Amino acid sequence: MSNKNRLFQKIKDRSLKVGVVGLGYVGLPLAVCFAEKGILVCGLDTSAERVEKVNSGQNYIADISDELLQDLVRQQKLKASTDFSFLKECDAIFICVPTPLDKFRKPDMSFIEKACKGIGETMQSGTFISLESTTYPTTTEDFVLPLLEKYSGMKGGEDFWLAYSPERVDPGNKEYSTKNTPKVLGAISNDGLEIGKAIYSIAVSKIHPVSSPRIAEMVKILENTYRLVNISLINELALLAGKMDINIWEVIDAAATKPFGFQAFYPGPGVGGHCIPLDPFYLEHIAKKFNFDLSMIHTAGHIDLLMAHRMTLKITSALNRHRKSINGSKILFLGVAYKPNINDERESPALKIMKEVESKGGEVRYYDPYISSVVLDTGSRYESVDWSETVLADPDCVVITTNHKSFNAEFIEKNSKLIVDLRNVITEASDKVYKL
Repeated sequence: MSNKNRLFQKIKDRSLKVGVVGLGYVGLPLAVCFAEKGILVCGLDTSAERVEKVNSGQNYIADISDELLQDLVRQQKLKASTDFSFLKECDAIFICVPTPLDKFRKPDMSFIEKACKGIGETMQSGTFISLESTTYPTTTEDFVLPLLEKYSGMKGGEDFWLAYSPERVDPGNKEYSTKNTPKVLGAISNDGLEIGKAIYSIAVSKIHPVSSPRIAEMVKILENTYRLVNISLINELALLAGKMDINIWEVIDAAATKPFGFQAFYPGPGVGGHCIPLDPFYLEHIAKKFNFDLSMIHTAGHIDLLMAHRMTLKITSALNRHRKSINGSKILFLGVAYKPNINDERESPALKIMKEVESKGGEVRYYDPYISSVVLDTGSRYESVDWSETVLADPDCVVITTNHKSFNAEFIEKNSKLIVDLRNVITEASDKVYKL
């Protein structure tokens, strides 16, 4: 029996074994989706703490049910390890590792490279591999494939199949999760696409095949660059509107009454999360290899890079109007998550503003009901303060950086001396409420 037919037989009788490399916001939900369908899932992560948590049924991803994770671990449908040899018996392996930017804002491919090395040295002939990590177009064909062939001694398309399927995780989204968000899939060969569709269909309700991995890679970049460009546009307009004494939120609400040709984006202190602030730089990286200048995307990224500084100037200006200096002032930030009602502070604009305020001598503290502590890239560590009237009344300035549903606008306005609202939590500006 051929490798392909053997794999389809395993898919049919559910004897397939799946490996997931990287058990973070992307990998663990994907692992749970397969395990829910009765598939044995082997999770791999370099963090011994994460592995221990998974194996003991301790959930650390808010979008996963605690009870479901515990049940899958108890049934031995999901287990984890830090050892790549753990993946040796897997028929399908999904790479869900981080792809951060380095200090020069170039893609750090070391996590993908390490994953490819570990997989290549342990996988068996007839394995399907899919990269889900966000990256630049051509990564799957020009970077991942040669590494897998090098470390495995096998030939892609003959001994194993390789594909790319961009993650579309939206933390905190109650309507769309991994299992019901359409899955874009592009493979290097037709057999790989056919196999990938069959495997993903076990766990995901809808698969959208495309003609190549680089198409699938560009899909992810397009989705998030589209958002960056539009958010940067509305942020720049909001800054101008503030100087002109125009309420930008009223403008947006009025524009949104048009039933065609307009989609509302709302201003804030900057973009956050693991995708939007990073994806355009992946595209810039590969565009340079083709001698192409992405001027619009570069401008949007530049606008976003300046947002933390501009928000700090707003805080400084508000304090000055109250005859105070930012140096030595107590400043309380409300919310450090990058968006409402989640426990995720990755690339949060709040942290960037806190860092700048700290550098100017401000006494920084924060409250977030979802995040108990944060560490700035300066090394400074902060613990979330307790929530009370006194905590609001003490600071010289309260800065609303995340619009959590639990934040009561009336309570905040009543008990604070001075407020800089960067999220339109308080509808009307006043002598003590300064808007974005």
